[in-house]
Amino acid sequence: MLRMATIGTGAITAEFIAAVKENPQTEIAGLYSRNADHGTAFATTNGLPDVPVYDDLDKMLADPSIDLVYVASPNSLHFAQTKAVLLAGKHVITEKPAFTNPAQFAVIARLLNARPQQFYFEAARHIYTPNFSKLQRAIGGKTVTGAVLSYAKYSSRYDAVIAGETPNVFSPRFAGGALQDLGVYLVYAAIALFGKPIAAHYRPHMLTTGVDGGGIGTLEYPNFTVYLRPDKTVQSRVPSEVYLGKDTVWTDNIAELTQVGYYHGSSAAFDTLGGDQPANGMSSELARFTEIIQNDDRAAFAEQFQLSARVNEVLYALRQDAGLQFPAAVEAAPDVD
Repeated sequence: MLRMATIGTGAITAEFIAAVKENPQTEIAGLYSRNADHGTAFATTNGLPDVPVYDDLDKMLADPSIDLVYVASPNSLHFAQTKAVLLAGKHVITEKPAFTNPAQFAVIARLLNARPQQFYFEAARHIYTPNFSKLQRAIGGKTVTGAVLSYAKYSSRYDAVIAGETPNVFSPRFAGGALQDLGVYLVYAAIALFGKPIAAHYRPHMLTTGVDGGGIGTLEYPNFTVYLRPDKTVQSRVPSEVYLGKDTVWTDNIAELTQVGYYHGSSAAFDTLGGDQPANGMSSELARFTEIIQNDDRAAFAEQFQLSARVNEVLYALRQDAGLQFPAAVEAAPDVD
């Protein structure tokens, strides 16, 4: 049994808690919120009235009964909190995007190298689902000639931007923007499917808040190009596609993968590849992370860690190409003393 604690009280944390409850190998042992009353209300709402609620992170990390901490705070806090969890001797699952730059990732890598008994995972739930595996198998061994990956979803906080406000998810101070919040899904899918690109470019649509509301990215591979379209200012229903010469592998939504199909040539008919996805999108990744920890599967851990590192590097390259800058405090990568 892995006893888990959470950082963050948003909808994604509630979804993670639901996945933990469904998994017989895991349980919730603590919740952290900067506001104790808010944390207590969140615990009650999520059916955890007896679980300890902390408004002091150090106190929660000092609890020896907690094995793992799930970090789902604003993006800019991920690095410092992940580092604190590892220094406390616990495993960590950090919500994507894990860190803002490769220098921060390098610090976490050094911490893990010095603590070979601990595990770190980045929560990229879509790549652990059954339908993503079917998508991988459909293109395996075939010649890829291109891809278009789209995830455009109107943010519930964009109306506040229109009204002149700066919500956290649209703030440079919190490492927000479409590339960070939605583009990470696309970059994860591209690297999991095709490997690391040789070049990365991004042309953003900038908002008055100082971050991108959307944009068009390109990942260049030796023989093909992958086009990326993240956007938080529109609600798009454009699918994602991988091109295999005359054939096309299609999914309705690269982040959800509700449907996956294989089109042969110009025929309107297609082979249905995808089956039912888990009701909770986080259940597959939680099951995989739990399995790796309980089996001490260092090879599987190394594979996931390398993927996370490559995604971090490519996201940073896209952001640098676009001139998207975060404050120095957000980009800082203080090493371990």
